Amino acid sequence: METQRTGVPPRLASCARMPEWMRHFGHPTGLLGALAGHLMALKNRKRSLSVLTLVDPRPGERILEVGFGPGLDIRRVSRAAAFVAGVDPSPVMLRQAQRRNASAIRAGKVELAPGDVRSLPFADGAFDKAFSINSAQFWPEPFLAVQELRRVLRPQGQLVLAVQPRSVGADARTSRETAEELAALLAANAFEAVTSTLKPAGRVPIACAVATKPAAPGKG
Repeated sequence: METQRTGVPPRLASCARMPEWMRHFGHPTGLLGALAGHLMALKNRKRSLSVLTLVDPRPGERILEVGFGPGLDIRRVSRAAAFVAGVDPSPVMLRQAQRRNASAIRAGKVELAPGDVRSLPFADGAFDKAFSINSAQFWPEPFLAVQELRRVLRPQGQLVLAVQPRSVGADARTSRETAEELAALLAANAFEAVTSTLKPAGRVPIACAVATKPAAPGKG
């Protein structure tokens, strides 16, 4: 499957089309956004734990999450990894995540920042792994976002993207097509060992794509 270098691939775009009351899950703002963050914290545990088996955080690793929401996955990953950074465009989510990770932030194990995935505030090759759960469908320019994620990964670093479609009528087929689009997006950015998979989650599985940044020139 080919992917677009501009705009949002069709299936990802459909995943982002939610009922009006659900728009705060994409970019939480104000009181409703704060409530959406608390709801995500309550409801998304199983999905997160399932996707994090693909991330597989390990001691010594530096890991980036894009779209950290209420900050629970940051906390989960920071228990295993050496350092975890996160970027989210929502000030509401930033405040919630900072409260949940206050001790790890003070200890220098976690760094959270407001920001856009298309312009990450990190050096080239800063991370061993990066991941995003239910955020990619809201990226206005997914190709540029993945290009930027590739930049901040070290050679042979791993990227995991996961989306559980929430559009009206979404089903297992929607998830399969979404996983294929995510994989195509990674392949279009010259990632290697690209795979797509579905994680069980009731009627609408979680669409996942995993890939590796190529080794540096001259390396094995």
